[in-house]
Amino acid sequence: MRAIVSDLQRAVFQVADERLVAVANIVRIDNKKRRKPTFLCLTVTTDQPIAVRLYFVRNEKEDYYKKKRQFTLRDVKTVDGISPRKLTPEFELVVEDRLFRLCASTTEEKDAFIKQLYKFANKYLPVQKPDFVNVPIPVETPHTAVITEQVDDDTDEGLIDYQMSFQPISVKEEADFRRLLARANLTIGEADKFATVLASQLQLLDGANIQSIMDSEAAVNDLIALVEDALKEADFLDKELDNFDELLYHVRDSVELIEEKDSLGCVERKNTRILKDFLLELVTTVDIVSEDHIRALQNANLSDPVSISRCCAAARALQAYSAAKVNSSMHLMVAYKERTEQLNQLTDQFIEKLMAHMSALFSNLNDLIEVSDWHEIAIRKQSERFHALRPFSDLMGWLKLVKPGAYQTLIQRYVQNTKLIYKKEFERFFEIVNGELNKIVNFERKGTLRGSETLKYTAERFLAAESKVDSKEVIRLIEVVLGEIGPVVESEQKFCTRFFHMAGDLLAALETQSTSSGDSGIVGKNVEKQITDQVRAILSPLFEPLHDHFDKFTKSCCRLQPPFVFVMFVFLSKKALSLQDASSYFSVMVFGRLVVLVKRQMDTYLDNKSYQLAEVKISKRVRIGILESVYQFAELARTAEAAFAGTERRADLDRWYAQLITSLKDGIEYAATSPFSKSPAAVVRFENYHHLYSILSELKIDCLDLQRKEAKKAYQDNIEIYVKELMGRPLEKIHHFFESVENAIRQGVKPEEIAFHQQFSRLELKKVISLYPEKEVKKGLEQLYKKIEKHLIDDSSLLQVVWRNMQDEFLKQLKHYNEVMGQCYPNSRIDFEVSVQDVLSYFSQFAMQH
Repeated sequence: MRAIVSDLQRAVFQVADERLVAVANIVRIDNKKRRKPTFLCLTVTTDQPIAVRLYFVRNEKEDYYKKKRQFTLRDVKTVDGISPRKLTPEFELVVEDRLFRLCASTTEEKDAFIKQLYKFANKYLPVQKPDFVNVPIPVETPHTAVITEQVDDDTDEGLIDYQMSFQPISVKEEADFRRLLARANLTIGEADKFATVLASQLQLLDGANIQSIMDSEAAVNDLIALVEDALKEADFLDKELDNFDELLYHVRDSVELIEEKDSLGCVERKNTRILKDFLLELVTTVDIVSEDHIRALQNANLSDPVSISRCCAAARALQAYSAAKVNSSMHLMVAYKERTEQLNQLTDQFIEKLMAHMSALFSNLNDLIEVSDWHEIAIRKQSERFHALRPFSDLMGWLKLVKPGAYQTLIQRYVQNTKLIYKKEFERFFEIVNGELNKIVNFERKGTLRGSETLKYTAERFLAAESKVDSKEVIRLIEVVLGEIGPVVESEQKFCTRFFHMAGDLLAALETQSTSSGDSGIVGKNVEKQITDQVRAILSPLFEPLHDHFDKFTKSCCRLQPPFVFVMFVFLSKKALSLQDASSYFSVMVFGRLVVLVKRQMDTYLDNKSYQLAEVKISKRVRIGILESVYQFAELARTAEAAFAGTERRADLDRWYAQLITSLKDGIEYAATSPFSKSPAAVVRFENYHHLYSILSELKIDCLDLQRKEAKKAYQDNIEIYVKELMGRPLEKIHHFFESVENAIRQGVKPEEIAFHQQFSRLELKKVISLYPEKEVKKGLEQLYKKIEKHLIDDSSLLQVVWRNMQDEFLKQLKHYNEVMGQCYPNSRIDFEVSVQDVLSYFSQFAMQH
């Protein structure tokens, strides 16, 4: 505690020239630790005039204290020790009519602080001292006893007082002390000499003081005479006051009676004022609904605009009467009860009349629309119907507040009748739209092509036929459809929102909740969602037929030209960027559903295409060549890339590319292994994979780069397989001979011992080689070239590629035969009748001839 006292004195009070005399560490009454320690400090100023103050000081952080509250000792009214019989650290202070309930860290600390407070109150407050309640009053011992006790016994109490009175000198005191030393031409170390100088100066001052007192003896005698006269005058005034008090004693009862009557008069006037205000409130509340309002509702003619306006005013008056905040005791008054019951009956009667009239009006809405036949691509506007219903808007808002059940019933009846209007209108509109769509088509598919035409020609004829549909005209027709439906849906949404007062009460609730909670963002989103849900509940049944009409319309557009679905999807996706209003029913539900339908059509079309690419039909043995599915994929990819160029919806197309390529590969594999195919499987593969690689290289589709590389590798691998399959045929017996030699070596026969086996002797080798003279080799290569030419499609660019690979493989095989002969028949001088140069000339000759 001493360290805290020292820190507080140095950090807080020394700067202000104050001396800390008592400290109490304030803790929470529930004994929980405070986040920041707080101290109640009692200080006294070091300068004249002396002032005693109380401070609440908080330890904000380490070695940093801050004064939170400050009071003077005169502001303290009461000091309550809670209970003098029970040791408790709790106590109370009443400062400037404010009660502080405090708790010291220990009981001893509380008692020491109150003791110092009591001491300084008696010392520096002659009047208006604090009341010390439940506090043991300290007993003041004689001064001499204190001195003796301090000197002789050195008790704990004296030690505590000494410690509390000791304070280090301030900076100002130190400066004054050094200035006195400088005047005496002394230093700090010459304290004895300085004390002698001060003692001599003190003697001089005492002598001057005594001389001054002796000189003023006459003045003192005069002052004593004046004091005696003042005492006599005071005695005279006391006697006069006693006389006045005796006189007033007899009128005291009369004054008290007058005060009581005056108090009763104040109560009477207050009650009269309250009664007047209450009656005024009653009359004002009852008069909210006037007799004119009652007559307007009783004699309501809902076919007359003037009467409707009066009914709206009367309904507002009824609402104001119901919403008026009245005293709870007013509900017990018979007059108020009768008035309320009368108005409730009037309200019920008017609501029945309003329900009957609105139901009849809703059922006759068809008559408000022209019945004449239209042949234009346009939807009739509903402005006449809206105009006929708009005068009842205020009544609908009032009905929503008064009877929500009747309000919901009217909404259901409105939806039932209005749905029939839009159903007929949409059927007529889309019938005209379908007629316009048929006019756009300037092409009829021709009859089936002859069976002698190639598959490639069939695909080209089919795609060329589809391309004759004018896509720009179809897009223009779609824009017209959206341009007609959009305003109709938007106008219906605006009308329903205003007519049925969907936003009014919710916005009022939003304002109230945001003001009370302060979190307006989340509340605003919730209210907006409620408004959207209410609007959607009304509009969804009204425009439900649009979904079927849009579905049929999109299917009709796609039947004209199936790839046109790409153009439609891209067009609608771009248009969706300009329709971002989440509260618009047309943007979210109508247009959003249309985009979903077109996306579904595109997925269906691509799924069918994927199935067609995988399902290759070969009905008889034919030379397959390039599959029709490869041409179809090429045309599909070109059409899709042209439609999706520069759009943000490429991801929808890229997801399908991988599946289409997979299906196309499945179709190629099926055709290659088909029993009806006259072409070798490797030829079917490398021809189609090469064509697929060329298509992907031309289109440069990023997401298909891996598939492009796989197609390139597939056609190269199959060319190699095809070459190896045919390579044994030009020198077939030589090929079999050396194959047997290699098998023998693999079985353990040493190469130098091969010639000693009868079937592998030099004679047998010469005999096999003699079977293939130069003429025979050339003839075999020519037959091989014709065989390759027969396997490939006409004018195939891969013919020379295959022939070059065949040449390389043939030369590689010859080189291998020579190596085997060198190992197994060294120094035999046996060579082929054709050289490498002869083989190269043969290959070049056949390539040039064909």
